[in-house]
Amino acid sequence: MTSARGQRRAPAPAEVGLGEQPQDVSASTTTAEHARARIDQQLRALLSHQDGARAGTDPEELHQFRVAIRRLRSVLKTVPSMTGEVRLATDTPPEQSPADLRDELRWLGDVTSPVRDLDVLLMRLREETAGFDEDELAAAEQLMSALVKERGTHRIALGRALSSARYQGLLTGLAALANGDGDGAQAPMTGTKLVSSLRKPYQALRKAIDELGDDPEDDQVHALRIKGKRLRYAAETALPAAKKSDVKQLGKLIKAAKRLQDVLGEHQDAVVAAQRVRELGAAQEKPLPAFVAGRLVEREMARKAQARANLPGRCRKVLKQARPLV
Repeated sequence: MTSARGQRRAPAPAEVGLGEQPQDVSASTTTAEHARARIDQQLRALLSHQDGARAGTDPEELHQFRVAIRRLRSVLKTVPSMTGEVRLATDTPPEQSPADLRDELRWLGDVTSPVRDLDVLLMRLREETAGFDEDELAAAEQLMSALVKERGTHRIALGRALSSARYQGLLTGLAALANGDGDGAQAPMTGTKLVSSLRKPYQALRKAIDELGDDPEDDQVHALRIKGKRLRYAAETALPAAKKSDVKQLGKLIKAAKRLQDVLGEHQDAVVAAQRVRELGAAQEKPLPAFVAGRLVEREMARKAQARANLPGRCRKVLKQARPLV
């Protein structure tokens, strides 16, 4: 479907092959059925935020679009027997191997990432400069003009991706998997098996926490964020099909993992913002924009320090809530 501006609108769920209603699951549902229902649910979420992600007027739309991507990737990782290999409806030659939907989701995440990063950075900088005087605010806008231009370039690439045959093929491929095509999971494994799948991401997170030390590198902290997300999304995948005795503990784990993500996200955003603003400030010929850049870097470094101070407690809480489940 095409809008008045010539842009392809998000298709309705039925147009990509999903049923009229979302699939239901229960604690007695097999792992394969549960995984298919999770894919169905998150594909619908992806479609519901597609138009907003394309429009770019509300950054939260792109954020939720990316959350759906990560949750879809988590299902395919958590349930290995969901091969994710189905013939995509694209213009690729039929003799080529079926595309792996995990790789296609990774591609979509890579396309959306630069836009989201710049959305976050611009929002942070505008919040920080809200109280500046008129001259300083003008200097800040001069600093940010390069970021606005860069965001526009990445938004064009995002729009093209969302109108591509590759993206349309990904949607229909995910719908086919949600309907049971390309699904090798036949064993009648229930939600208990999904809960046990938390062990691997938990162990990876625990190891990363143990290796942090007293003054970790920024890259170490960022890697911790990625591992924390994997544990959280695995827990979310397991929750709807978990037995009653595990539901409450899974909820506690998801909450603790989200709070850890908040701290780690604040740390990463501060690191990125400080680096980009330093670069922008160094490129300025006039003193005021460079001075404003220095002020902004100082504020980001303070936010980074606060995030690091909160990190140990959040790490302990996640590990504590995960242990009864693994």
